[in-house]
Amino acid sequence: MLELLRDEFPDLAHSKLHYLESEGLISPERTPAGYRKYSREDVDRLRFVLRAQRDRFWPLKVIKEHLLEHGVDSEVTSIASRPGPSSTLQPVRLDRRGLAREAAVDDDFLAELEQFGFLPEGALFYGAAELEIVTSARDLADQGLHPRHLVMVRTAAEREAHMIRSVARPRSRSGDSAARGEAEDFARDLGESMITLHGSVLRTRLREI
Repeated sequence: MLELLRDEFPDLAHSKLHYLESEGLISPERTPAGYRKYSREDVDRLRFVLRAQRDRFWPLKVIKEHLLEHGVDSEVTSIASRPGPSSTLQPVRLDRRGLAREAAVDDDFLAELEQFGFLPEGALFYGAAELEIVTSARDLADQGLHPRHLVMVRTAAEREAHMIRSVARPRSRSGDSAARGEAEDFARDLGESMITLHGSVLRTRLREI
């Protein structure tokens, strides 16, 4: 099984397969002796899961939902177009000027975001997450909510991230790359669940307006 996918996924290990099986992403048959027996369909399904994680940054929850709804037959069209919670963040690499240009803000606004902890100070390059932070902060500032008003949002996110790391970190203590990968998968899924919970609670509270 590993040999079939090793060229594309050199870090793939048995522990990763067992983790994906425990999460219901793959379900290989068992021989009478208890050994796992992977079919061609299992290999295709596993390849889909690994590509969705690597190329689209989908959490396992979204991958599982996709497989339940579509299977792997629609991989070419669906994996390139379906906007999973994290897949909208296309990889980018921007310098400070490029970040300001793409977000349609000036350097003073970036400096303000740095001042209140939304952007790292002195960074040479920024990615998709930073671009999303700047554009979201810009939209809020246009409505009168400036970075200084949003510090509670940042601190809440930091507390949530700390909580998730404290739960996920024990899974990576064995020190091997597979364990770290499993911990990252677990943390990503927890993060998406936390985002969903946060959004649902916020929408509920806004009904009171």
